[in-house]
Amino acid sequence: MADLIKYFCRDERGATATEYALLIVFVAVGIAAGANVLGTNISNLFSNIGTELSKLNPALPPLP
Repeated sequence: MADLIKYFCRDERGATATEYALLIVFVAVGIAAGANVLGTNISNLFSNIGTELSKLNPALPPLP
């Protein structure tokens, strides 16, 4: 039984898997937060462009 406990304490495979899982979670949270911020900013940008374009009154050339 003592050998099993020693083996369990020295085995680091689970720790490595946990570290990778945490890394994946942090990357996913960063991507989600970045997408949320960028999505809002891009939406506002296109709204502003649409507003400015609707204010334009282009002069049409005369018909032949």
